[in-house]
Amino acid sequence: MKKKPVAPRLSLKVRVGVFLGWVLIALLGRSIRFVRVREEILDQYKNGFVIACWHGQQLIGFYHFRGKGYTILSSEHRDGDYSSSIMRRFGWRIVRGSSTRGAVRGLINLLDNLRKGIPVVLTPDGPRGPIYHIEPGVIYLAQKTGAPVIPLAFAFSKAIYLRTWDKFVVPAPFCRCVVQYGDPIFVNKKLDENQMETEKSRLASALHRTNAQAQRVLID
Repeated sequence: MKKKPVAPRLSLKVRVGVFLGWVLIALLGRSIRFVRVREEILDQYKNGFVIACWHGQQLIGFYHFRGKGYTILSSEHRDGDYSSSIMRRFGWRIVRGSSTRGAVRGLINLLDNLRKGIPVVLTPDGPRGPIYHIEPGVIYLAQKTGAPVIPLAFAFSKAIYLRTWDKFVVPAPFCRCVVQYGDPIFVNKKLDENQMETEKSRLASALHRTNAQAQRVLID
């Protein structure tokens, strides 16, 4: 019988950091006024879907999808211990791995979740960039399962953009946040190398378009 994976044991320092991070994100999220646009798209796909969002926007996503039991990929590097533990507190399912470490194992576990109908959320330009560069993992999941890729964007009325490779965004307390869902993307199950690049470009364009739509809603 296959044993259920358990969360790693963390040092006291990490546990304290995780608790404080969880509290701060929860307080921040509760203060934000969310405007959800086209969220009903998700109701059409009961057998699973992949949500794709730029890496720099992930912070408020931890809170926004709390308690839904969605699956997310977390880095196997040490900083992934913090983020994955915080996400578990928000009710996420965690798969460890990235494009640089544990990639194959991570993809296999994500495929297993999708085939069980459990939605997956990914940042296709993570974990180390470059910004807005699509890694093939998202396309591969959609290709193998037939699940749609749904572009997602968060836009904020007031936020701080850090000087990191992904322009990591920290929304200001009590700001307005537009959560914009884009048109689902379906991937052909038979792709050659050139077609894979085309699909990556198509997803990048869809994410840029969805972000532009979110900004328009924000200023209306």
